[in-house]
Amino acid sequence: MGLAPLGVLDLSLVTNTLISMLENYVTTASPLWQSLEASGNTFPLSYSGALPDAVRKLAGCQLTFSLFHVTEDKYQRNSPLLNQRAQTIPFQPLGLDLYYLLTAFADQQYQQEQQAMSMAVQFFYQTPIVRLQVALPGIPAAVNEEFTVSMEIETSDEMSRLWQAITVPIRLAVVYKVSVVLMTPPATPALAPKVTAMQMAADPAVFPYALNGQAIGTVRTFTFASLSSTVANPAILSLDYSPAVATPGPGQPFNLYGANLNSPTSNNVYLLMPDGTEFNVTGWMVPEPTAGVQNFQTPSRITLQLPLNVGLPPANVPAPGVYQLSAGSDAPTKYRTNATPFSVAAWVDTSSVPQPNPPILGAVAGTYTVNGEGFVAGATEVLLETVALDSAAVTVVSAEELTFVAPATLPAGTYAVRIRVNNVESPPGWWVVIA
Repeated sequence: MGLAPLGVLDLSLVTNTLISMLENYVTTASPLWQSLEASGNTFPLSYSGALPDAVRKLAGCQLTFSLFHVTEDKYQRNSPLLNQRAQTIPFQPLGLDLYYLLTAFADQQYQQEQQAMSMAVQFFYQTPIVRLQVALPGIPAAVNEEFTVSMEIETSDEMSRLWQAITVPIRLAVVYKVSVVLMTPPATPALAPKVTAMQMAADPAVFPYALNGQAIGTVRTFTFASLSSTVANPAILSLDYSPAVATPGPGQPFNLYGANLNSPTSNNVYLLMPDGTEFNVTGWMVPEPTAGVQNFQTPSRITLQLPLNVGLPPANVPAPGVYQLSAGSDAPTKYRTNATPFSVAAWVDTSSVPQPNPPILGAVAGTYTVNGEGFVAGATEVLLETVALDSAAVTVVSAEELTFVAPATLPAGTYAVRIRVNNVESPPGWWVVIA
């Protein structure tokens, strides 16, 4: 079982650490012990983590720091750790408060007992925060842990009941709380990979009124290389448009979704223009080979591809704008499904920089040239990220070519080239680097 890199597995590590620090303080830094050494009045002093009854028969002065009670720290039950949200059991570490009994026993040598207790109390008063490094199995580096040590205020009655439980005669004693000590939990499971694609079911329920066919909507998935993409490490991104934003040109299909789209009453596709004019664009359907069978039309999907050139439908694609599609038939009777919108955008040709290379557009004498289809003079806008270029900086040479000049005041950086025709923005295309 893998372990999370925090906490301690063994509570005795905390006890041993505190006893070792106490012993080092007495022998090297305690002013009282140094004065006893100077006067020749030192005495045998032993340190132990055992309970008082276990050392009563031993010689010399016995200073014990005994763990006698453990409780869960109520403030740490749901606290997030390591910049993460609170975990479920057992992956949430158990936060504990440890209660220790500090006492000394030297038989009839009460003075030695009180001197030992004086040095111990002084040490814990001067050491309210303890830091230690913990080695955990399977964790390469030591884990840094930290907890506090504080004296608990106990009444004489409470201490008397505690000594009765130990079954030895009462001695001078102090209770200390060590908190918060975390018990090392198992390592949390690896996070699920990030979502790379999300799709909705394209097989809708068929309502009684739609037995002759119905349209749900249009979807287009566009892929492009990111700026960080390289041949060695491709980074190809996907962008889903719904309603679809379709563009002319090869390899630019989009889908019309619905129900009963291959019945005799809905085996054709119709384009509805803004002025109400209708065109039969069934010829825009494209084949989708599936096991050698052309399957461009299913009960829930029709795959379409726009013609390359802008002009009069159906032989050509209309100018960029917002249109509607419906399925239907003119024979044996005329029927149309409900209409659903889609947009036609200008096609931006980036084939000169094939994927997975990032499409960086270069300038010639400060002028950038974009090739494609569907550019309209007087209705074409160019933006560099959010900076809209002045109309004087953009020239539509033809429906297949436009040029632009970047503003001289534009700060250095990399900018996405955004092209809008008739208020319809094309999918991501070029980037430019301004030095």
